[in-house]
Amino acid sequence: MGNTATKFRKALINGDELLACQLYESNPQFKEALDPNSTYGESYQHNTPLHYAARHAMTRLLRSFLLSKDGNPNKRNVHNETSLHLLCMGPQILTSEGALHPRISRPYEDEQRRGECLQIVLAWTGAKLDHGEYERADVNATDNKKNTCLHYAAASGMKTCVEMLVQREADLFAENENRETPCDSAEKQHHKELALRLESQMVFSLAPEAEGIEAEYAALDRRELYEGLRPQDLRKLKDMLIVETADMLQAPLFTAEALLRAHGTIKQTQYWLSFQLFGLVIS
Repeated sequence: MGNTATKFRKALINGDELLACQLYESNPQFKEALDPNSTYGESYQHNTPLHYAARHAMTRLLRSFLLSKDGNPNKRNVHNETSLHLLCMGPQILTSEGALHPRISRPYEDEQRRGECLQIVLAWTGAKLDHGEYERADVNATDNKKNTCLHYAAASGMKTCVEMLVQREADLFAENENRETPCDSAEKQHHKELALRLESQMVFSLAPEAEGIEAEYAALDRRELYEGLRPQDLRKLKDMLIVETADMLQAPLFTAEALLRAHGTIKQTQYWLSFQLFGLVIS
């Protein structure tokens, strides 16, 4: 069984899906004992069998790991990469990290397989969470470089995968350590058509900072309408006017009130104050 485990690990790392599936299916005891979430250790950057199955888009193994073996696509390796990160890395990105299956010479076939695997991962449900919901694959998880799986799918030019991730509300505005959005990643790798598509989706989407602005406008729309001064406010203003007039003329309060009434000043002043205060409120 130990020999089988070693051969299986090598087949996963090398992307030899045929051999990996053969070893997995022909050894019931090994298949039963395999934990797809178990790390292979520091020497293998703490990747799990599920990480390697996703990295090479091994559809059969990925489906078995997730549906029959309680695999968790949110498990992270030493780079904080989930299975989704590795799945969304196309040949252009992965070739710089080591040998790949010869499928890299057939990019369209590779993208199709990655799209099929992505559907499987996005359909996965894990442990039950609060409010009756279940754990789902985190499409906005970031690795050590702050890249999301959408960054990698866009950089790889995989249109189908990008569309599926956007439909699952992947963050179009997420920025990596270089302050690049997925749209920037696509443009940087010369996927101009895909970059334009992402850019248009960003334009017609609500940016995170815009939510706060909309909330402010909504609060302004809900403000109470100004209904003028209350009677007690007018009485207070009238009393203040009488006191100030009496002080200015060095006359008793009743004399000041009589003079103001004789010239209609109190009523005019009330109107003037009302309009001034109304102007302050609406501004």
